[in-house]
Amino acid sequence: MGDWSLYFFAKLCLYYGGFIGFHWLPNLVFAIVLAFPLEVPLVRRARTVLAIPLAIVLLYYDSWLPSFGRVASQAGALLEFDRGYLLELLGRFVNPYVLAGMIFLTVAHLLLRQRVRLATFAFAGILSVPLAALIGSWQIGGAPDANRPAAASASASVSASASASASAPALLEPSAQLEAFYAAERQRRVALPSIRGSRAPFDVVLLHVCSLSWDDLAYLGESGQPLLNRFDAVFRQFNAASTYSGPSILRVLRSTCGQARHDEMYQGVANECSLIHNFDVAGFEVHGLLNHNGEFDNFARTLRGYGGLRQGLDDNRHAPEAMRAFDNSPVYADGPLLAGWLQQHGKSARPLALYYNTITLHDGNRVPGAGSSSTLATFKPRLTRLLADLDRFISQLEQRGRPVVVLFVPEHGAGLRGDRMQIAGMREIPSPAVTLVPAAVKLIGAKQAATAQPLVVDKPLSHFALGTLLAGFVADNPFAGDGGQPLAQRLQALPETPFVSENANIVVMRRGDGYLMRSPAGNWTAFKP
Repeated sequence: MGDWSLYFFAKLCLYYGGFIGFHWLPNLVFAIVLAFPLEVPLVRRARTVLAIPLAIVLLYYDSWLPSFGRVASQAGALLEFDRGYLLELLGRFVNPYVLAGMIFLTVAHLLLRQRVRLATFAFAGILSVPLAALIGSWQIGGAPDANRPAAASASASVSASASASASAPALLEPSAQLEAFYAAERQRRVALPSIRGSRAPFDVVLLHVCSLSWDDLAYLGESGQPLLNRFDAVFRQFNAASTYSGPSILRVLRSTCGQARHDEMYQGVANECSLIHNFDVAGFEVHGLLNHNGEFDNFARTLRGYGGLRQGLDDNRHAPEAMRAFDNSPVYADGPLLAGWLQQHGKSARPLALYYNTITLHDGNRVPGAGSSSTLATFKPRLTRLLADLDRFISQLEQRGRPVVVLFVPEHGAGLRGDRMQIAGMREIPSPAVTLVPAAVKLIGAKQAATAQPLVVDKPLSHFALGTLLAGFVADNPFAGDGGQPLAQRLQALPETPFVSENANIVVMRRGDGYLMRSPAGNWTAFKP
């Protein structure tokens, strides 16, 4: 095998360190081919030439990077990235600690290769992977998977959620637990009653913010954000369930039904599951507004087609440009954009329902005049600016004198912290650090007096809770008469949703006191970044 043993030692170190996966069978076959003795020098050289690209492909296959199919499907979108942003992303892959470890390993290999038969140890290391995976599979109660370090074992116990949809018995195998979750979610429906003729109709403003999670706020030291304190209720365990904008907008706009599988959302949506359709039928005047052009990854088309916003989008070009997006398209300033929209539409005779989407915090945005070109370095100033703009907009809504339900719902987190499996800003794995977001609700002009501090809802919720809450507000108007049922009671009655997050290829599910991840191949592993 010669110096190829260093290749396998390096991958094994990365694997047991939790930085990559390790498909032991392809690696074993590759090692056998490399170790097979060849007498003809020309054949040996040909094998080396062929082995180098195969080694690169196998390393990529073992990594936590998106699958080849995923990369191919997103190739067009990746080509739209600004060149400076692509260079920044490449720089994030450099881990100084891993680099130092690889240098040490290389030096040790050079010193020992003439004294020790290292190929034997390389084969032993490869075969240790399935053995460790087998031991780990006994702990999670599912099929073994050698693509995850055995040291990261999941809890052996499984606790049933208090949610009505958590009907899966505690001892279900992981795939069965997931199927039970989907089966229960399919039964969930809620409808918005008509508000026509109501004594006190109200507006609804849904602020859908790209790239902000609880983990991002904690990483920045901003967990006690003043803006959140202006809301009447804050949800500590709200699961956005997706980590990309496309599926995120579909999930929030089908919040009158339970959580669907990722692929089901792109098969059309029944009217009863469409929040936009429910708004329209109930008597709201529906609007959609973006602070970007909506062209990247067909965002606007997805919003109109699968999201149900067939009314089209309101013009945003009256607002000043605040920055350039990761694809070099304009990003408009949130404050002036929202203020201009309110001035134009705020006096409508019908109650308004606004869906507003902002990408001010999106990774890769370039701020003119910023002291750093790193988008990670400019995230906190962009966050400060965005939250100040939203705070000002809420004040403008209050001054207008009309009752409004304001929903603050991030699409997903930014992944600022990163982990061993994903670089900062990468969101291919829907981890809790990325999908648990600071959702909140505010009732402007409600009859019941607001509390000094927001009510904190600390139970697992997702988008169906928002649909249920809105339906309750329409049925029992908090702005009419005595305000109806107290907000605290409404929040207490919200239906829980067990934690399940997913993208096109990967699912992360809560199980007992920990989390499991299902790989694209369908194998379950303990998730512990």
